[in-house]
Amino acid sequence: MRVWFFYLLGGVDVFFGVVPPGGAGQTVESAIARIVGVDLRLKIALVHPPFTANGTEPLSVSPQWHLIANTQLAQDPSMLAQSLGDSFRAIFDVAQKTGARACAAVASDLSSTTVDWISLLLRPVVDDQYDLVAPCYARHPFEGMINRAIVYPLVRALYGKQIRNPMGPDFGISSRLLQRVAGTQHGRLHTLPSLAAEAVTNGMALCQSHLGPRVYAPPDWSNLSSLLAQVLGPLFLDVERYAAHWQRARGSQAIQEFGQPMFVAAAESVVDVSRLIDSFQLGARNLQEVWGIILPPSTQVELRRMVRQSHADFRMPDVTWAHVVYDFALAHRLRTISRDQMLRALTPIYLGWVASYAMELEHASPEAAEDRLEKLCVVYEDTKSYFVSRWRWPDRFNP
Repeated sequence: MRVWFFYLLGGVDVFFGVVPPGGAGQTVESAIARIVGVDLRLKIALVHPPFTANGTEPLSVSPQWHLIANTQLAQDPSMLAQSLGDSFRAIFDVAQKTGARACAAVASDLSSTTVDWISLLLRPVVDDQYDLVAPCYARHPFEGMINRAIVYPLVRALYGKQIRNPMGPDFGISSRLLQRVAGTQHGRLHTLPSLAAEAVTNGMALCQSHLGPRVYAPPDWSNLSSLLAQVLGPLFLDVERYAAHWQRARGSQAIQEFGQPMFVAAAESVVDVSRLIDSFQLGARNLQEVWGIILPPSTQVELRRMVRQSHADFRMPDVTWAHVVYDFALAHRLRTISRDQMLRALTPIYLGWVASYAMELEHASPEAAEDRLEKLCVVYEDTKSYFVSRWRWPDRFNP
C-alpha cells in the first residue's frame, strides 16, 4: 500500500481497517457492502484483505470511500496475538503517515458488524476528541470468558479505568495515540493489548462504545492452554512495562460510554461443569511441582482443599483466583521457569474458576451476572495491595 496514493486522492479524514478471521472472503465483501452505506460526511480509506481471486473490487462505492486491499491483514489462529498485532501495526502505520484524524480497526467476525459500529468507533474521536474508543459488546455471562475472568478485572484494578474490553479487538484511535504507537520500537509494544495501557499511562482521553452483539468462535477447549499463553503473555509484559504507573493507581473510575448497553440471554447447559472440575483436579495432581514454584504456600493449601471438594460443592473463592492471577503475573516477570510453560500451567486453575462461576450463575438473570462480574472486579481491586507487596518484595512477602 503506497502512501502517495492518498495524496493523489487529496488525503483522507479517517482510516478504517478490517482484519477478519481467516477464510472469510465472502463475509468481507458483504460486510464492506454494508459498511460503505454509512454516510459520515468524511473521506474514508477502508483497508481490507483481498476477497476476490484477482484482487479486483467489484463493489461500487460513493466518492467518500476508497477501498484498498492489503495482503498484510490476516488472523493466524496458531499465532493469534502476533498476527493481530502485526495487522493492527500495518493499519496504524499507514494511517499515521497519511495524516488521518482518526483510525478504526475491526477484528471481530464481520457477520456481526453493523453500520453503527463505524460511527460508534469513529465519532467519539472525530467529534469529541477521545484518543481511544474501546468496545462494549452485548453482555453474555459465558462469552469472552478470558476477558471476563482475567483481562477486564486485572486491567481495571491495575490501571484504575473500567474498560470492559481492554484488548478489543475493535477500536477507534486518535492521531495522537497513533503517533505514540508509531513512535515506539516495534518490538516494545504488543499493539493490541498495549493500546489501553499506553493511553491510560499517558493521560489520554478514553471512552467505550456499546456495539451490540458480537459473534464469538466456539470455545476450543483442546487449544485453551495455547490461547491463554497468547493472550496473557503480552498482557503480563505490559504489567512489567507499566509497573511504575499501576503501583500508584488506587481504585477505579468509570469512563464515558456511547450507545446503549445490551444483554444476551445465556443458553441452557452452556458449560460442561463436571469436565472442567475434572481438568482442575487432574492439573492439581500433575502440576504440583510447577504450581509450587509459582504460587505461595497459602494458595497451594487452598487449591488442595478445593481438590477434595465434591463436584456439587465445588467453589473457588474470588480472593483465591485473584491471588493466583497476580502470582502468575509475578512469575512471568521473575522467569523462574519457562514463560510458556508457566502460562500453560494456569489452564487447570482457570477451568476451575470457570466451573465455580458457571455453577453460581446456572439460573441467574443477565443483571445478576453483571453483579457477579462487578463483585469479582472489586475483589481484584481489594487484593491489589497483595500484588504490590509481592511485586516489590517477592522474596520477603511470600505468604
